[in-house]
Amino acid sequence: MTEIINQIFALDLKMKKENNDSANRYLDRIYYEFESMGFQIVNPVGQSYRNEMTDVDANILGELNKKSKITKVLKPVIYHLENNETKLLQKGIVIVE
Repeated sequence: MTEIINQIFALDLKMKKENNDSANRYLDRIYYEFESMGFQIVNPVGQSYRNEMTDVDANILGELNKKSKITKVLKPVIYHLENNETKLLQKGIVIVE
């Protein structure tokens, strides 16, 4: 399932870049269906990056400091709710500047 989510995420990024509003509505519906199946898909773009973050693998461009932010997300963070417990299925792969 994570590979399907990754493909949908990549398609979503491309559609948002092209401002394709009609496709975005369909993608929002797909995300809703994932959520109803217990998946939580997190796009951490724009968040401040800290070395203590355990849910992302970061490629750091430049020097890491307190102002470093996640500027690009190659793969989202994916969690799944199972038996009332949230489990990390996939670490996000991000670029930090």
